[in-house]
Amino acid sequence: MIGFAAAGLFPALDLSLDWEYRIIRQAKDLGPNSFAPQSYYPQTRKFAFLSCGIIIFVTFVLLLLLWRDMLWLMAQDQEAVVLPELLRAIFWEVLFVMGAFLGLTLLSVLSYARNLKLLFGNQTSVLEMVSRGLLGTKVPVVTNDEFAIIAEHTNVMIDRLVERERMSRGLELARQIQANLLPKSSPLLPGVQVFGASLFCDETGGDFYEYMVRDGDDGPELVIMVGDVTGHGVGSALLMTSVRAYMKANLLNIGDLAEVMKSTNELIFRDVAGSGFFVTVFLFSYSPSGRQARWVSAGHDPAVYHPFGRDECVELQGKDIPLGVAPQWEYRLLAACLEPGVLLLGTDGIWEAMNADNAMFGKKRLQRVLAENVNSTPQEITSLIFSEVEMFTEAARIEDDRTVVIARLT
Repeated sequence: MIGFAAAGLFPALDLSLDWEYRIIRQAKDLGPNSFAPQSYYPQTRKFAFLSCGIIIFVTFVLLLLLWRDMLWLMAQDQEAVVLPELLRAIFWEVLFVMGAFLGLTLLSVLSYARNLKLLFGNQTSVLEMVSRGLLGTKVPVVTNDEFAIIAEHTNVMIDRLVERERMSRGLELARQIQANLLPKSSPLLPGVQVFGASLFCDETGGDFYEYMVRDGDDGPELVIMVGDVTGHGVGSALLMTSVRAYMKANLLNIGDLAEVMKSTNELIFRDVAGSGFFVTVFLFSYSPSGRQARWVSAGHDPAVYHPFGRDECVELQGKDIPLGVAPQWEYRLLAACLEPGVLLLGTDGIWEAMNADNAMFGKKRLQRVLAENVNSTPQEITSLIFSEVEMFTEAARIEDDRTVVIARLT
């Protein structure tokens, strides 16, 4: 009976490992099965039970064999001369049995190692493809041990990477669309040069700017708008698109800037009511023929104007509330006659930019950059401002959208 058990244990174990091997190969050839097993049986427990079982079984067989041989030896009535040969026969018998068990154990270990190699190969081949950006393959889940856990988590990781890649493509498309909404070129109007730029902290942002030429009461006039939606990212970008569209449509149909702002506010309030979002906007117009400037500020920081030949900048103030807060708010139109100079409109991402010491760039530093480069072109001044802010922050990660529009009025 012991012999039959010994003869059946190792072939059964080898057949079991071979069956597992064929299942692993079949799963690899047919495609991944990402269904998690209902229960887990750790490899360490399998290995411990199998090792202990084999050791106990082999030890039991050897002890039984030695006991049988000792009984046989004691039953022999031989002379002392024959005893060494009998002991030698017993030794070779035990050695043969141990060698047979060792060979069978080695075959089982090799089969087990072959299965482990295949499982590791399935895992590493998929991870190698993922590292190259190929996310179309998953690890087959065919066991109920640690390899199943690793495969399950790897497949979840791949699913999330696919979802993230899809979102990244969507955000990149949104970024391109938003970039296309910004002005591509400066309007042609004698006596006026204008240039603007935005730098978003995410793929999309809530800052926007626009400039256009329209017919005013004193002839052709330049209209500039700069806005900042609360927050940043996709939500702010969507609201920014609506504000820009409402504002441009109203500018084409309504002459008075205060009425433009009021109409836009009523529309925006319907979109953002109860959401906590609001928009600050500075709307500015300038007629070169009469040097007449008009502006309305919806909670936005003042524009900065630096006349040529002067040492100080002038702020174009406004005291109205942001868009989307109160639907019936009456916005006030302000006006002034501006002598030749340079106008700066921007968002708080410029002067509130912070360095490693938590110090802000500040409006004074911004006005100094403007004053020192008042004779440069709007594009050069814009580039210098962004460079100064980047050097001040030591190229740290941008925490808020940054927008600057420079208009040179001559």
